[in-house]
Amino acid sequence: EGDFNADDFEDPRKLRPGEIDPNPETKPARPDPKDMDEDELEMLSEARARLANTQGKKAKRKAREKQLEEARRLAAIQKRRELSAAGINIPVRRRKKKNAIDYNAEIPFEKKPSRGLYDTTDEQAKVTPLSFDNLRQQDLEAELRSEKEERERAKDLQKLKRKKDEVPENFLQNLEPIKKRS
Repeated sequence: EGDFNADDFEDPRKLRPGEIDPNPETKPARPDPKDMDEDELEMLSEARARLANTQGKKAKRKAREKQLEEARRLAAIQKRRELSAAGINIPVRRRKKKNAIDYNAEIPFEKKPSRGLYDTTDEQAKVTPLSFDNLRQQDLEAELRSEKEERERAKDLQKLKRKKDEVPENFLQNLEPIKKRS
C-alpha cells in the first residue's frame, strides 16, 4: 500500500491506465520520429507548407500592416516616455480628419436656446375634468379580439352579398365564351 507516489496521485494531468485524455490538444506536439522514409518526410513537409499557406495574400498583407502600425505606435509611445523622463513634455496632437465630427469638442445636433425669456403660455394644456358619472366598464376596457373578429367577419359577408347582388345581368345571360383575338 505504501509503494505509490503522492505526486502521481495528486497530479491531475497524469492519466491512469485505460483513461482517455479529455483535452489532448493541450498537450505539446510529439517530435517527428527520425527513422521515417523519404515519402513520409515529404508528405509531412507538404502538410506543413499547406498549413502555413492557409492565409491568402490579402490576409498576410493586412497582418503585416497591422504589425507595422503596432510597432510604429509602440515606438511613438516609447519616444514620448523617454522625452518626458528627460523633462521635455510634448503635447499629443490628434490629426483632424476631414468630414468627421470631433465629439469631444462639440455636441452633435445641439440646438442652442435663444437668449431671453421664452413664452410658455401656449404649452400649458387645457385640462378638462373627466366626469366619471356616465363612464361604464366597457368604455374603460379594450375591445375583445373575438368580438372584433366577429364584427369584421360580418362586415366581409355583407360585402360579398353586395357584390353578388350587383353583378350585371348581361354577364349572367352571356355564358358563352368570348372569342379571343390572336
